[in-house]
Amino acid sequence: MKLGKVEKVSIRYTLLKIYGKLIHDIFFYKKVTYIGIENIPHDKPVLIAPNHQNALMDALAIIYAQKGKQPVFLARSDIFKNSFIAKMLFFLKILPVFRLRDGKEKLKMNELIYEKTIEVLENKRQVVIFPEATHIDKRHVRELKKGIQRIAFMLEEKHHFKAGVVIIPCGIYYSNYWNFRSKLLVKFGKPIGLESYFEDYKKDPAKTIFKFTDELHAKIKELVIHIEDLNYHYEYDLLTDICDTKIAEDLGISLKRGGKLMVDQTIVKIADTLKSSDFSRFENLMQKVKTYGEKLKEYKIKDHVVENSEKNNLIFFRSLFMLILLPVFLYGYINNFIVYRLPGLIIGKLKDRQFESSVKYGLSIFIFPIVYLIQAVAVFFIFKSWLITLAYFITLPIFGLIAFNIHRIYVKTIARFRFKFRMRRENVSDFTGMRSEIIALIK
Repeated sequence: MKLGKVEKVSIRYTLLKIYGKLIHDIFFYKKVTYIGIENIPHDKPVLIAPNHQNALMDALAIIYAQKGKQPVFLARSDIFKNSFIAKMLFFLKILPVFRLRDGKEKLKMNELIYEKTIEVLENKRQVVIFPEATHIDKRHVRELKKGIQRIAFMLEEKHHFKAGVVIIPCGIYYSNYWNFRSKLLVKFGKPIGLESYFEDYKKDPAKTIFKFTDELHAKIKELVIHIEDLNYHYEYDLLTDICDTKIAEDLGISLKRGGKLMVDQTIVKIADTLKSSDFSRFENLMQKVKTYGEKLKEYKIKDHVVENSEKNNLIFFRSLFMLILLPVFLYGYINNFIVYRLPGLIIGKLKDRQFESSVKYGLSIFIFPIVYLIQAVAVFFIFKSWLITLAYFITLPIFGLIAFNIHRIYVKTIARFRFKFRMRRENVSDFTGMRSEIIALIK
């Protein structure tokens, strides 16, 4: 297997990163926040250990968080099956790791991968390994595999425990895994050194790695929203949406930047404490949340519609605003019709929904610009003007984004109208009151 010189800095990689980060941070996500970058040392071998919830988007979150860095990744080998994709992954400095399910004969190839990884670390370059080994669309950190720990101790052992390698735990949080224009938060924790484990490792390597794995698992969970019991994942997830504003007020913090993560962690901790101290009350809370969620589905609305029900009287003004912007919406929508529809045609064929965002992003940086260019060429042949063609080409993504935002306002307005209309027809005081009861139980 030819692994290339992944430890070397690539100019082509740098140029693609600049372009990709622009699309990623400005257009694809509504808001991207990077916290704790200062925790990553520049003069030591660095292993970064993030949680894994959103396929290739997790890798991009780490790549774009740091200026000038070209980290090397280790990923499961099954994503390398397609030769074209494999070439792209190698270009992005992603190396395959083989598992028992890939065949015993291929496990031997991991020795070559680990040797290359150690070579990268010896060059003071970063290596990123997702220790959960597979992604999960839940706010939950799975049990960690031991690849990253083994590599760290292998490097130290090779250099007589003087390599100075550090492991950086990392938490990646998405407001929504699949939606375009969602929010992303990447938080790097304090570096973890191995010095305190050296003596134990010399006596019993397996036991020491197991002990260190527990510490790393705990550190990663501190940086994310970790719902321990997946049987209540839906209820916990909805609970954080219901209570975040009130809990933020109680804590005296803003929901902006890392505040939302801190508040959600507090809510999860309160629910966990209630579960262990008063299970009957906990079950009552979970049942209320579940019933409330079923009501939301019945009404086809989101929690924010109920939370901001006092603003439903502004529906007329929102409708008037959308009517005024209708020409802008039509220009953006018509000229971005292919861009809007193409992802749906491809995503419908995916077996793993966690690759939805990865596909959408890939189309955004590679295919959509080509679509825009073809449309611009067509405009040039119609108007025979470079100035009109350039103006048209520039406005395509801008008005496409504006049209998307107008559509979001439209969807929210319809939801508020639906809720208000049903409030007039039915007695929904129990429904709105249920939300208040849930908040009271948490507070």
